[in-house]
Amino acid sequence: MVRRHLLRAATAVVAAVLAATGLQAVTAATASAAVRTVYYDASRAGEFRTNFDAAARIWNSSVSNVQLVARTPGNVTVYVDSGWPRAQVTGLGSGRVWMGWQAVDQGYDRTRIATHEFGHILGLPDRRTGLCTDLMSGSSAPVSCRNANPSAAEAAQVDRLFGGAALAEIAPQGYTWSNSDPGDVATPMVVGGRPASENYPFMVYVSGCTGSLIKANWAVTAKHCGTPASVRVGSTNRSSGGTVVSVTRAVNHPTIDVKLLQLGSSVSYAPAPIPTTSGAVGTATRIIGWGQTCAPRGCGSAPLVANELDTSIVADTRCLGINGPYEICTNNTNGNSGACYGDSGGPQVRQINGVWNLIGATSRAGNNNSTCATGPSIYGDLPSIRSWINTQVGGLPAA
Repeated sequence: MVRRHLLRAATAVVAAVLAATGLQAVTAATASAAVRTVYYDASRAGEFRTNFDAAARIWNSSVSNVQLVARTPGNVTVYVDSGWPRAQVTGLGSGRVWMGWQAVDQGYDRTRIATHEFGHILGLPDRRTGLCTDLMSGSSAPVSCRNANPSAAEAAQVDRLFGGAALAEIAPQGYTWSNSDPGDVATPMVVGGRPASENYPFMVYVSGCTGSLIKANWAVTAKHCGTPASVRVGSTNRSSGGTVVSVTRAVNHPTIDVKLLQLGSSVSYAPAPIPTTSGAVGTATRIIGWGQTCAPRGCGSAPLVANELDTSIVADTRCLGINGPYEICTNNTNGNSGACYGDSGGPQVRQINGVWNLIGATSRAGNNNSTCATGPSIYGDLPSIRSWINTQVGGLPAA
């Protein structure tokens, strides 16, 4: 009896704490996990309120770990204006949504728009697949598309984000219905980047990681990556093109997160030269890799084609736990773009006399956050260990 009273008291305390943050725990004897409640305020949505109410019902019937409930005020506020529909996400289950007349006037389905924007609030990024069956394909699907239901995969992702004892962390993001709108900051691969604009001959796919060719028979990646039996060299597509070559040996740097891979045979692709210095704070750089498509850990798989992002070197003080003399602190462009899982070991390059020179290998986040691009990233400073690399590989090509 005492234990039963204590359990009731503890449950009441947890419910009170969650309610104070706008998230409720719904308990039942048969429930295996708490169901979160996200409150939305559609009092400013005018004639579109019925569409957001319908969108809430759709999500509530599609997922198990979270429910959308109308309330004023709410965790989410819905507005209407003359622009494109969009969402400003401030955290999982919170933010602002605009129903924009620009898409409505073009004939896009109102309830599909509302359900799509709620999808962002529930943690889903844009997926511009062009498929009507994908709710998060947004405006990339035809205007005639009337599907307002999330796919099974989309619903499962929301349940994963809201499952467990603690809510998943997601970075603040902005999303716009039109992919031609300059305000669209959805998270593509190498978070915030774009598909590779060049056929970088030094790219190396390292089985779940990324690497760079530094000599005809040597590549560099991150120490924390596994050592594969083979790698693909010379293609920005991780499943085709280039040359697949065996790996015969791995050499770890004694101090920083850098690993050298000796290849079983030489390849004909041009390696990336390693210069004598990485550059000063403010130096413009580019990062390239096969990192996942979205910021939260485990939210997506690696793209087939490597992506790139233009960024820059920032002060070491911006990165936590950095080994200043031997590592580079690299900016998270616009505060929401940077390296992610799968980019590990990949190149950070800068142009010298029109040639891409390799200065860094992707190591880790610079803010100890498991969600990508929420802070600067740390890269192994390859010029700082150039003499060590030169010794290990029996001489580097001239920079």
